[in-house]
Amino acid sequence: MRTKLLLLTIILIGTSLGQPPPMEGRMNKQNMDAIRIWKLTEVLELTEDQVVSFLPLIQIHERKLKEIQGEIRVLAKDAHALKEKGDVSQKQVDKFIKRYSEKQSEAHKIKSDFVQSLSKHLTPEQQLIYLGFETRFRSDLREYMKNERRGMKNPGKRTEKRQ
Repeated sequence: MRTKLLLLTIILIGTSLGQPPPMEGRMNKQNMDAIRIWKLTEVLELTEDQVVSFLPLIQIHERKLKEIQGEIRVLAKDAHALKEKGDVSQKQVDKFIKRYSEKQSEAHKIKSDFVQSLSKHLTPEQQLIYLGFETRFRSDLREYMKNERRGMKNPGKRTEKRQ
């Protein structure tokens, strides 16, 4: 049981290390996704069966959300192009607002359906942990990046400028 979890972790880490190095000053999205999945597996203490059934569902869920978010971005670009063209009517704006609202509702429904299906794959404790995982992970990541940037700067220059 632990061997499959260990094997999955090794595969995730191996694929993230096997990627070309990120460009200077930019985070590699694939590495971040692998780290997030690894951390999720660790925090939830998933069993082998849960790893096999739950992680693919997360990937499908995120793929659907990214698709909707892409459609929202296209809609925003179209609205911006219309504004730049000039002479915008209320009827055109209402049409964009309706389409935007529909896409937002679609994204909300996808998220809601996924959260409601958690009980099929996770224990009650794991469900509660999962609900707050994304926020905590992003917060920890932000804090880590802030500390990394501070470590790169030369604190001596700052004190010299103040004097």
